[in-house]
Amino acid sequence: MVKGTTSFGRHSRGKTHIRCRRCGRHAYHVRKKQCAACGYGRSSKLKKPLRLILSKPVSPRSKG
Repeated sequence: MVKGTTSFGRHSRGKTHIRCRRCGRHAYHVRKKQCAACGYGRSSKLKKPLRLILSKPVSPRSKG
């Protein structure tokens, strides 16, 4: 079993999480159809208070 560089090509197969339409964080699981941060898709209530979620800035990932 190879655990080195040759295995890292398998990590870029597809997207697991996309941006959530309720809280805006990159935590909406595409296959489960629910957000890990706020619970959108699973419940009508927020998982955490929205002010705590929105107080943390969402920074785009830098590619380089």
